[in-house]
Amino acid sequence: MSKLFKISNKAVKSVMAEQSTSSNVNITDSVFNQSPVIKDAQIVNVNYTQPPSTSSSDEDEWDTVGPIMKEHNSRLEKEGDFQFQGVSAKTEIPPVHPAINEITFYEKDKAPADEEYDPDDNKELYSNKIITQVQFQDLLKLKSQFISIIGRAGSGKTVLSKKLTKAFSSSHRVCIHIKFMDMNNKQPLTLRKLFLDNMIPGQDEKVYENAFNWLKKNDEKLILVLDGFDQAEYTLDKKCSKINYDDCVPEKQLIHNLFIKHLFPNSLLVVTSRPHAVLYLPEAARPQVTYALGDLSLEDAKELFLAFADEDLWRKINTTSSQMLSICRNPLMLQMIISSNIHPSEDIGDASTPTRLFATVMENLTYSHNFQYPESMDELARKLQVLAFAATKHRKVVLTAKELRDGGVDPTTIHDIVVQLHCHRRPINSRLLEGNTKFYFCHQTFQEHLTASYVVYGMPVEEFQEFGETLLFEEHWTVVRRFVCGLLFDLESKAVSGNYELCSTTIHNK
Repeated sequence: MSKLFKISNKAVKSVMAEQSTSSNVNITDSVFNQSPVIKDAQIVNVNYTQPPSTSSSDEDEWDTVGPIMKEHNSRLEKEGDFQFQGVSAKTEIPPVHPAINEITFYEKDKAPADEEYDPDDNKELYSNKIITQVQFQDLLKLKSQFISIIGRAGSGKTVLSKKLTKAFSSSHRVCIHIKFMDMNNKQPLTLRKLFLDNMIPGQDEKVYENAFNWLKKNDEKLILVLDGFDQAEYTLDKKCSKINYDDCVPEKQLIHNLFIKHLFPNSLLVVTSRPHAVLYLPEAARPQVTYALGDLSLEDAKELFLAFADEDLWRKINTTSSQMLSICRNPLMLQMIISSNIHPSEDIGDASTPTRLFATVMENLTYSHNFQYPESMDELARKLQVLAFAATKHRKVVLTAKELRDGGVDPTTIHDIVVQLHCHRRPINSRLLEGNTKFYFCHQTFQEHLTASYVVYGMPVEEFQEFGETLLFEEHWTVVRRFVCGLLFDLESKAVSGNYELCSTTIHNK
């Protein structure tokens, strides 16, 4: 049964307080204070159909969920924090975290979104929207809310979500971590099938049934960490039919019912995503609080650096190319800098500049074991350069599957193109392009480097002359322009050293 109220915040608190008394639902003032949905909404849909939360401390009941969580936590341990493509992690990662800022994300249906290309890679994405900076430990105190953790590619969303899962699991709460990339089910299914049977296979039917029943009765002890909502192959509609726990429905309907807190209403729901995916959530399904990830501090960056390499390499970079240290504050870029210095390219030389860094990484692109792309990597790189240039020209970083197909790139196999990072203590692989229905480079700078590569290597001379006169020196092309200069400078160096075949022609023309 549902009741519809058109009332003020004060009245909402009063009604919900009375309701929480009768149904044992713990709803605190902090939820109302932090929730943009309740602050801004004129109509509040209050649902009374949930089963009462009758938490029990009986050892027998806790044991019903024990086998499931043991298997779940074992799987997370095998994955490790920085593993992407089945590579086991053996080195202990230090407890470092990017800056975590609570922000005002929803303001009159407008919010910062990384679908739009931002040429200033040193600019703080949310600098004018920060409410307060919080510590990792503060997140462990959250209860009965829906929160989102957003950030750009490589900012550490997945790593942070796994660290949260481990920390929550050690505090006598049941924490389930699932990637949207591992879901995206095509056929209807139940909530139990989605979170237990599919994600933690190999258990008896009775084990799944008992564990799910325990979660329904004790949902105030449940934390759901759903990683990478931007990789879901669907968007949520404005209207959603409410369902029961055992209904077999499309996955997007299950997720929608979780987001509106119809299912597991007393749980803590944590969703990580790039900003653009949560920006367009319908109002009723928006997170109550949004946290944006910034960069690592320089001290944390060094500590993380030393988990992959030794201090001699840190000192070398600090001495010969100190400008690269600021780039190290992004976890993904930090790993790429280490890899490029440990395994430098004979053709490119030391990765002492951002241009040479990305050129080295692109040169070291490798295929996964099941890669079946019907053309050479060089040919594919040329197509990606054209796509990157077109996206940058239109001020966006997201590519659709149609745009990839129109550009001659098969979106079904693009996931198998990975950047292989070789470090002293562990190998790490990361996809060059991420996403399922919308695609984006694992870091915006890859797009900028590919764009510059098209300008230098692929753009016809006539087009370059027009581009140089009309666009190249606009602020929009700032980072691309730096890469163009870097590529041309390196080409000139090669020409001077005797590698004239391609270099002298390119320099002469441009």
